[in-house]
Amino acid sequence: MLTKELKTSAVKKELDLREFVRNEVKSLFDMKPNNDPLYQVYDTIDKAISAKFKIPDNKEDTTKIDILRIVEFFNTFHFFESINDFIRDAYVNYNHLRHGFLTNGVLLRTEKVEDELKVKNGYTIQELVKLHIEKPEMYKNILNEIKGELEGFIVTDSGEKWYFWPGCEMKIPARTNIVLDTSISKSKFVITEKTGDTNHNKSQIVIEEKPYQLELSILKDTDFFYKKTDNDKQKLNPGFFNINKSSENYANLDFSEIELELQKGEKYDYTLYIPYVSPRLDVKTNMKIFNSDETVEEFIATCS
Repeated sequence: MLTKELKTSAVKKELDLREFVRNEVKSLFDMKPNNDPLYQVYDTIDKAISAKFKIPDNKEDTTKIDILRIVEFFNTFHFFESINDFIRDAYVNYNHLRHGFLTNGVLLRTEKVEDELKVKNGYTIQELVKLHIEKPEMYKNILNEIKGELEGFIVTDSGEKWYFWPGCEMKIPARTNIVLDTSISKSKFVITEKTGDTNHNKSQIVIEEKPYQLELSILKDTDFFYKKTDNDKQKLNPGFFNINKSSENYANLDFSEIELELQKGEKYDYTLYIPYVSPRLDVKTNMKIFNSDETVEEFIATCS
């Protein structure tokens, strides 16, 4: 039987290995960021934010950096998803790849099928870790092939090559079902107790993002807490309410953070509803306006 200390050590070792594998793959693309427009834009955003905030001075700076990185990477990813069908197909059709795109990265190998680029192989960082442990030669061959392509030793004119998206840097539980939702503009996280005969008998927590606040709906008793400060943790009782970070003075609005805590997380299933804001889904509004003096103006707009 594993002790608590051994379990903690095993978890840390696994997290360290994930970071090692991600950095090993990412370092190859970092050396040749111009090989792929998607990675080039990621690299530009990464360097711009890192140059502006070299070392966070406090928790507020860390919050600002995290929000900037997640939002900019998320928006950038949707732009490239909208102009690359193989990325769209991987994102829309596979939950584990959705998880990777949104969190710590996905490595894709494409192939031409009837003159169209398709995904031949797709790996999340966790899947690459598994290869690293169980099939080290295969893992090494993938790295060597990537290096050969990036350095020009392997011809990739057809578009058949390796692509790497380092992730939007969200943190999402591994067993989360991720649903792309076109009807929302911010995410909704649903936590449902595994036990119970029907949905009406299960504990449930719904966390819905709104501008500068969270809307919370809690059914039945849960081990769910709101951390006002490091020394003030309040258990949240069943009900419907908001946790608000807004200000009456809009000039004072700035990046903010709300800290929550859930105990006994293994008792629950998780579903994340994420906004699907691909430009593919937008409608261009084009209206001509004819004035009495025979001048013509136009209104053209679209906005995700």
